Formats: sequence, C-alpha cells, structure tokens
Amino acid sequence: MQDDALYNKAILKLASAGDSSLANPDVSILHDNPLCGDRITIDLTLNQRTITAIGYKARACALCKASAELLHSYAVGEELDAVTNLHLQLKMQLKEQVALVLPAPWEAFSLFQPAVPIKNRHSCILLPFQAIEKIERKN
Repeated sequence: MQDDALYNKAILKLASAGDSSLANPDVSILHDNPLCGDRITIDLTLNQRTITAIGYKARACALCKASAELLHSYAVGEELDAVTNLHLQLKMQLKEQVALVLPAPWEAFSLFQPAVPIKNRHSCILLPFQAIEKIERKN
C-alpha cells in the first residue's frame, strides 16, 4: 500500500481543517490511543440526546483528524445513539475488511477505503467515535 493512496488528497484536505473546539460545551472528553500517540478532545453541546454542536481538538495523524472533521461535518442533529450505531458499523466493516458502505450522509467515510487492509490504522479512524462513546457512557 502506497502512502499516497492511504493519505489521499481528500483525507489531507480534511485533516488540514484545523481544530474546532467549542467555547462552552455541555461535555468535553479527552481520548487517546497509547499505541500510536493520537489524542483527541471531543466537545459536544446537547439538547437531551441530540447533538446540537460538536467541536474537537486533535493531536493526531491525518487519518484521525480527517475522521474527526467528517464527524464534525455530519454529527449535528444526530442522536448520540445514531452516532454510536454508526461507529459500530464502521468498526465492523473495517474489521471484516469489506467495502465501507454507510448510510447518507455518512458515506463520505468511504474515503478511508485505502486504510481497510491496514489494521493498525483502524484505531486512528475510530478514535473520534470512541471519544463520543466515552461521553455516552458518562451520560
């Protein structure tokens, strides 16, 4: 697998978006991957269980940052349960090494297809979702 396929232009563009931390989140959680050193803080504003705003700060690789930016783009208006279910679908598809096929608008995650055969990169893609699951467990 060539790095230019794994770190394609779309992933690099998303990863360069920069952090989007929220000034006054209802909840904020730090989550890291000690194996690779990726670290992300996810901020959420919630109306009961619906995400009304999401922000993040990442010290992470391009895959993790791109995943966080996609989550930032599509999670507003979603229920926490829906994001958790999406995480489970994505995790299963990565583990089974199949085509990444997710419901709209989440199909944008298919841009991570080049990472599917590289198991040690799956945690990078999933780290922002794991942070949200930690938030869900706290609530």
